[in-house]
Amino acid sequence: MVFRKSPFLTVLRNQAFFCLLTGQILSQLASNITLFLLGLIVYQKTGSNTAVSGLFMAYGIPSVLFGMVAGTAVDYIDNKTIILYSCLVRMFLVLGLLFVTGNIFLVYILLFANAIVTQFFVPAESTMIPAIVSPKELVSANSLFSFAYYSSMAIGFIIAGPMLRFFGPYVSLIILALFFLISSLTAMKLPSSRRGELFWKKVTSLDVPSLLGKIINSLKDGFSYVHHSPVLFDSVLLLTGTQIIMVMLSTLGPGFADKVMGIDVTDASYFIIGPAVVGMLVGVFWVGSQGFRYKTQTLIQRGILGAGLVLVIISVTIYLKRFAGFGWLFTDTIIIPLELFLFFLLGAFNSLLDVPANSTLQKEAVGEMRGRVYGVLTAFVGGVGILPVMIGGILADTVGVGKVILFLGVFIVIYGMLRMRQKHVMTS
Repeated sequence: MVFRKSPFLTVLRNQAFFCLLTGQILSQLASNITLFLLGLIVYQKTGSNTAVSGLFMAYGIPSVLFGMVAGTAVDYIDNKTIILYSCLVRMFLVLGLLFVTGNIFLVYILLFANAIVTQFFVPAESTMIPAIVSPKELVSANSLFSFAYYSSMAIGFIIAGPMLRFFGPYVSLIILALFFLISSLTAMKLPSSRRGELFWKKVTSLDVPSLLGKIINSLKDGFSYVHHSPVLFDSVLLLTGTQIIMVMLSTLGPGFADKVMGIDVTDASYFIIGPAVVGMLVGVFWVGSQGFRYKTQTLIQRGILGAGLVLVIISVTIYLKRFAGFGWLFTDTIIIPLELFLFFLLGAFNSLLDVPANSTLQKEAVGEMRGRVYGVLTAFVGGVGILPVMIGGILADTVGVGKVILFLGVFIVIYGMLRMRQKHVMTS
């Protein structure tokens, strides 16, 4: 009886929602596996951290250029149409990678195109939920959707390496294309809206300059709203920082696995990304169950200083490798478990930033401004985050991965100390 009354089981019995959720899981898995899989392939072919950074930039830039436009476009096109054709287009783009893996520039182009299509897919799925579930099921549906989104992201990054190792690049890409194909088939079970019937009429009568003006004004309002709210600005800054740390970890992961841990680059996904993701999940669970005992700023402060110190310690382990007296440290039985534990801690400390900052953002941003604030966050992560990711990759090739991680760790620690001092002055 208890299970029958579960709100999650109730909403999963909704065929349209079940199809939407299944399509999302397969699509997100395919997208995230593709990104990290290509990162491993590019590093294997070039041995360059810069080339891997360029890959993540190619995937991230469209969120800045097309994120706001895509969010508005779903008001003019049938959501089912967007979901169906975006999955099919991405299937063909992934199949196209089969023929260009030897040309990094063409890989960038196809991944860039894939990311553009994804910008339309995400809001089309999210905005369809209220149309297929009842108001009382909305919270449960969104909870399942969010859990599926983050879980598929984590699983996608973790299994990319094993997939590449066991199946090779070509079979792996074919499997990912099948994921997109199945996702498009689930979209066929979704209901259509009247917007599909009026699509061409709306396109032909669309006032493009007016629409672009509305998008720009919306973004300006969001920036102004965040700028004039110290609490919101602080939360956006913290969430941008956590995203940058995780993206840089993904970018430098293959090089770190190769040069420091002495393992195959295909193992980077579960020896580096895996522990960080597990650490984040454990941290999220702890914050959700025990974090209420602490002040939000206390959690955030510990998260900042903890993440910075862990990065410094990781860089120290890299530095010690050059000294003969520390050869014992770099045996497989010591260095691998040590780095696994450090990456686990990095993920856990990151969650102390992410969860409180997200909660603050949702609490402080009210009404229609909430969407605009998250638009600003997307712009920050995609725009501001591009620079450190690119610079990090270039510096990793010129001065070494260890020094890049050391600089990042020291910067975060200094920021944490300045922040602590500022909060102390404000409260004294």
